[in-house]
This record gives sequence, C-alpha cells and structure tokens, in this order.
Amino acid sequence: MASSGSILSHPASGSTALVEREAIRALLLEHRPELDRRLVVGPSGALVIPLTAGRSIEIGRMRRRGEARWVVVTPSADGAVLREPRTLRAVARTALGALDGVTGRR
Repeated sequence: MASSGSILSHPASGSTALVEREAIRALLLEHRPELDRRLVVGPSGALVIPLTAGRSIEIGRMRRRGEARWVVVTPSADGAVLREPRTLRAVARTALGALDGVTGRR
C-alpha cells in the first residue's frame, strides 16, 4: 500500500518513539534477519516493509483515542487493515504475521 501522506505520526516528535521504533526494528530482525535488506523508514517515520505491486506493511505511531499508539497497517483486498497491538513485541509479531500471510510463509 503506497501512501501519499501517511496517517502515521512522525516518531521524531519524541525520543521515546525513536527508541521504541528501534526496539520494534530489533524484534523484527531478531526473528527475520533477512528483513535488514528490505526494512526502511518511510517519509512519515514509519517502518515500512515493501511488498509486491507497490504495497507495503507500515508500522508507526498514530493518535488513537487521545494517545499515540503503535499500529500495523497491512494491505487487504478492500484496501488496508489497521491493527493496534498492545505491546512492542506484539507489534512486531503482528507485522511478521501479516508478512507471512502475504508471502505464504508459515
């Protein structure tokens, strides 16, 4: 999913967000070291895992219900699905699960 202006808040708005983003990156790479070549930081500051046909999985912060939360946005047949995992470990797990679903990896 390509985004022209992401709904994800830019992590540069606070050092805690940057530390958390890097913790999520480390968790992703711990389980999938091969993502090191693909994982990028998008213009919004979100972590982006590019997929085929211009789609992507985005992991970033979004203001929801009055507070900034980490979300995982994944492509779907209807556009995109937004998930709100509760912990950083769950964010990484959700992103990897979405990647498995797209790539057929189990």
